[in-house]
Amino acid sequence: MNRFVQTASIMAFSAAALLGVISLAAQSPVVHAAPAQAETPPARVIVVSGTGRASGAPDQATISIGVQITAPTLAEATKQAAATMTQVLEALKKQGVDDKDIQTSAYNVNPITNYKEGQTPQITGYQVMNVVTVTVKDLKQVGNILDAGMSAGANYLGGVSFSIADPKPLETQARTAAVHDAQQKAQTLADAAGVKLGRVLSIAEGVASNPLPVMYRSAMVADAAAPGPVQAGSLDVNVNVEMRFEIAE
Repeated sequence: MNRFVQTASIMAFSAAALLGVISLAAQSPVVHAAPAQAETPPARVIVVSGTGRASGAPDQATISIGVQITAPTLAEATKQAAATMTQVLEALKKQGVDDKDIQTSAYNVNPITNYKEGQTPQITGYQVMNVVTVTVKDLKQVGNILDAGMSAGANYLGGVSFSIADPKPLETQARTAAVHDAQQKAQTLADAAGVKLGRVLSIAEGVASNPLPVMYRSAMVADAAAPGPVQAGSLDVNVNVEMRFEIAE
């Protein structure tokens, strides 16, 4: 009898365990394998670059001019530089240069040191440099302004460069020409390949102005000799675009 009860208990326990396993299985989420995605076909595009250029006459100039003074003491060098630079600025303003078009671009104070082997370096003097950047709105006055500044005591000439105050109209012309150039190239490629040119997918551009030759580079001027006439020439604005076209079905 005891053996029968023991066997019945074991069977009851096994049945309960089996029901528990079935219940947990019913509550567990069912995971299905995701269907394989179809591969995206490669894009059918034509990629070309186009270049556009527009030229215009510069309407303003930038002059870098100043003084460089060397003296035994800092006080003396500073005093001489200030006095000479005041004369230079007065001369520039007499030529019609407005205060707002004159900006200090460099002011440097450097000790002059004498190095001898076996000895402590000795400061023998000081050099003071004061340079201004002058924007000239009337290009006919560039030569006169250079003459006036150098005659007033300027002995440093950093250079003369030319630019256009508002380059946006030239950039617009060059941009339009660049797009037309790219469209023509794309159409030529499509015709040669026997396909139909579709819609524009993207356009990217870059703008660059060609630098003009500078007539006067950085230099120390030994005397106030007149630099002579200055020729502004012309300024080119280049625009490069990259365009992507769809190949139509």
